[in-house]
Amino acid sequence: MDRRPEEFDYLNSNLSEPFNKKIRIRSSEMFEAEVRERAKLLFNLRFSVEKAISRIRHNLEWEFDQTWNKSAPAILEQLDSIVRNHYSKMQGKLD
Repeated sequence: MDRRPEEFDYLNSNLSEPFNKKIRIRSSEMFEAEVRERAKLLFNLRFSVEKAISRIRHNLEWEFDQTWNKSAPAILEQLDSIVRNHYSKMQGKLD
């Protein structure tokens, strides 16, 4: 029987488990940096900490609306503390 090569072999992941662990850590770091950046922007726009948390949460929930992803990103669990911590550091600064 003649077997043709698979036309779209790039659809099959061949990533190793160590690489997957590294990518998860880098992804987590990226999300934390993104949340801090959004918090900084909303702080500079004079949003209250509660409104900033709500806006960032809603944006992330919209971005990960389970259309293509099976679960919400883990950063949502840390969102409140990251934004509150960033706001406390920014109080009184002219950034």
